[in-house]
Amino acid sequence: MTEESTPMDSSDIQSTVTETLRLDRADLPHTILLALGGALLYLLVRLLPSPFFMVGILKVGLLPALSIIALFGALRGPVVGFFTGYLGELAYSLLVYGTVVTWSLDAAALGVIGLIVGMSTYDFTNGRSLLKLSVISTVGFAFTLLLLTIIALKVEVYSVLVAIGFEVLPLLTTGLPTLLFLTPVLARILYALSESFMRSGDAAAETN
Repeated sequence: MTEESTPMDSSDIQSTVTETLRLDRADLPHTILLALGGALLYLLVRLLPSPFFMVGILKVGLLPALSIIALFGALRGPVVGFFTGYLGELAYSLLVYGTVVTWSLDAAALGVIGLIVGMSTYDFTNGRSLLKLSVISTVGFAFTLLLLTIIALKVEVYSVLVAIGFEVLPLLTTGLPTLLFLTPVLARILYALSESFMRSGDAAAETN
């Protein structure tokens, strides 16, 4: 006995894509505001000195701005996650360097972290879900590193040693521990802060 499968019509497919990307028409203004807010927060965190130490020629440390990309992707989906990284890095490049290098391809590569993280859903109260966030953030980061390597070799036309030694390796040794360890910690802190804020709001409402 075989089961008959009913093909999805175009409206079902469109609804699924819209739901995955979280681009409901009613929520679109909220999505745009969150993307802009995420980009601004990324810029502010990116401007802060990042903790690191040198191990020989290796720069090992944290790059907290990358966690902002992952967190906004986890909170609001792939579109917000992508534009948090993309617009945030564009703003950083313009503010710090006064220019946008390689036609903003580097910024788009960083946005891929949020894009991939945002394709799934997470529960910040659950340890397994936070582990999932850590793993998927790292997967997104791997794609970002691959794209940055391709851009360095094919667009910027760097030699392999220059691309790896001056672009990919420093980002790897700061970005990997950030996304693997710092991102789930920040997600849990964010949840705790939001819960505390909601409880204080409820208490104020009861008092009034």
